[in-house]
Formats: sequence, C-alpha cells, structure tokens
Amino acid sequence: MRAAAAAAFVVLALAASGCGSGVGGVASGAADTSNGKRLFVERCGACHTLAEANTQGTIGPNLDEAFRPDYRQGFKESTIRQVVADQIRYAGNYGAKGPTMPKDLVVGQDVDDVAAYVAAVAGPRKGVSIVVPPSGGGQTTTTPSGGGGGGGGGGANVAAGKAAFNANGCGACHTLAAAGTTGKVGPDLDKLKSYAATAGKPLEDFIHESIIDPNAYVEKGFSPGVMPDFSHLPPKTVDALVAFLAQSAKG
Repeated sequence: MRAAAAAAFVVLALAASGCGSGVGGVASGAADTSNGKRLFVERCGACHTLAEANTQGTIGPNLDEAFRPDYRQGFKESTIRQVVADQIRYAGNYGAKGPTMPKDLVVGQDVDDVAAYVAAVAGPRKGVSIVVPPSGGGQTTTTPSGGGGGGGGGGANVAAGKAAFNANGCGACHTLAAAGTTGKVGPDLDKLKSYAATAGKPLEDFIHESIIDPNAYVEKGFSPGVMPDFSHLPPKTVDALVAFLAQSAKG
C-alpha cells in the first residue's frame, strides 16, 4: 500500500478503537516474535523500512515512522499489534497507481507472529531486538541495537538463485511456480520468456536488466517505480537469480 493510504488507515483504526479494529479477531498475545521477524524479512522487507529488521524497502510506508508517533501518544503495544494484523488480513488496492498490499502474505498464526514482531520493535523502540535462532523458537532481548541478516550467492547457481529469490521477498510481489509463490503486485514471472520477447532482448539479458534497472522495461498493465532497485546485490547473487529465473520461466 502507498504511504499516504497506510498512514490514513492507521489513524482511522487507532482513532476508532483503543485496541485496534479486531474485525478478524483480536491478535493473540501468545505469538512467536522470532518467527514474525523471519517472515517479515522474507516477505515484507522488500517493501517496508523497519530498523530492527535491517530492511530498507520504500514501496510501502516506513513502519518506524508510521508507528513512532502512536507510541509517543501512549497507545499500547496490543493496539499496534491489532492494527498490523488487520492490515495484513485485509490487504487490498490503495489506488489506481498502486502498488497494492499483497493479499495472504502470511496467514493463520503467522499473521499474529508478524504483527507481534512489528508492534514490539517499530519506532524503533529503544533497546528492543528480536533474536532468531537457526532452528527457530523466538525470544525478545534488550540490547543496545538491533540487526538483521543478509544472504549471498554460492554453490549451484540455480539453488543459490532460488534462495536469493526467497530471501529478498520477491515472492511477495511475483508469481513463480518454481518458488511456490503467488504474488500479484508485479508481473507473473512464469511468463518471463514472453516479456523478454516483447522487449526484444535475450532472456538472460532481460532478467538481469529487470533486477538492476527495473524501470528500463515495465510490462504493460504495471506501473513504473514499484519494483525495488536490487542493484545493491552482489554480482554473484544477481547472476544466481538470473540463472534461477531463466531456468524457471515457462513462456
């Protein structure tokens, strides 16, 4: 969703109720913030800035800026948690120029986990960080600062490319059968061959350009400026993504 729409939603939701709308059921307080952080980085970070997660997405609102004033005004963490849960559950199109908030990014208990994580750290809330052990099982700790993780290339190119696709939240916006994703914000990547043909470029060259300079070619029906610029990725990671996407493209 666009920043203005998101901000308006937050204001309306908080003004209407001191504990969130609760339309889809009150967000549970017994949530796994470790799982929430992992899911946020994988599926939300490409679009949202959140300092504790070390994400810098600019497509959607900066969640630290969005919720910092609410905490300063005394809203409870449970209120923020409910607002975030409702935004996930009732995502939709917020304007003709987009982008949309993808539907069903997470479902079930994962909604509560992501909402609890965002509510715990957004602001950023001084001294709060979430630890994500390798095998899961979350805990909240107090440390001077938070941090996030990153992925890199290595091993077989296609396998590394699939890992990079998932780690950078690509599936939140794109459909790709090989990755098991069904995002609708951006073009269907199963159709990359036809897009490359329309652009008049070899498939691998087209994919590479789409990653590092996404506005060079924008598929009909989609808006420029929506796809994040991933030129910051290491060249090996970009090459792995190209290999994975080229192999996965159907037509």
